[in-house]
Amino acid sequence: MRRSGPSLYLPAAGLLIDTPEESNGQLTNHNLAPRHVAWTHAHPDHAAGMRVVQFLAQSTGRAVLGIVPAPLHPVLAARYQLDYLVNAGYLELRLLPPGRAVEIGDVRLTALAHQMEEPVFAYVFERAGARGLYAPDHFRFLPTPAGHFDWAVVQMPIPSLNFLPFELPPEHEAWRNFYTFEDVTRIWRGKTDRLVFTHIYESVGMTPEELDTVAASAGDWVEFAYDGMEVASKKDGGSKEDRLRLFKAEQRRIERQFAKDPKRMRAELRLLWARHKEAD
Repeated sequence: MRRSGPSLYLPAAGLLIDTPEESNGQLTNHNLAPRHVAWTHAHPDHAAGMRVVQFLAQSTGRAVLGIVPAPLHPVLAARYQLDYLVNAGYLELRLLPPGRAVEIGDVRLTALAHQMEEPVFAYVFERAGARGLYAPDHFRFLPTPAGHFDWAVVQMPIPSLNFLPFELPPEHEAWRNFYTFEDVTRIWRGKTDRLVFTHIYESVGMTPEELDTVAASAGDWVEFAYDGMEVASKKDGGSKEDRLRLFKAEQRRIERQFAKDPKRMRAELRLLWARHKEAD
């Protein structure tokens, strides 16, 4: 069995969060072409596939918008080819102050800082009254966000000891770096309609069926992620009305962004209309 690195695609915003090394293959397999990319932190399993930005820009003929929390930018630039992608015209960077929302179409995106020396971030998504959280790594060091969430995708915790296929001694560092399954489900019960654990660690040595058994012990609101999994919000469905609102919001954004470049504006609007008709 083989799992890809953790990442999330948000269709409503055309947004990819994180670029593990398998990103290009995953996007190709699922016929996705994100227009925006953001990163949670600079570890290789979340950022080493950054070159996918070049492929996306070349396939569409336009730069990808990169959203990076400001404290993370120097670390990403030092470790990866971020500056090359910008200088070559493949990536337009937008630095995001932690805790301040940015709008992508009709989606509000907010970066939440973990309490760590190294810059690590989670993201909150808000759209049409629905809220989602993506916190795929170092989840123990993220202060619990306020409010209710329709869905939350968070780092895999330590499974219940009666399910683990090996002993985990009290002095093991995992106890300092990870929540237990019981901790996370206690914190999030009643706070989210759907809790999904990602960043599945192969070293745990558990099969998908065994992980499903662990999840079922907490109830049907808890799941473990798999490649291609869809995490849908009850309030964020794909009705015609929702798609029309998204289309109009994106149209307004394009008109504002390219007000001084009518030729580019017309090209962007044609692409937007083609995507809208394809979705219908």
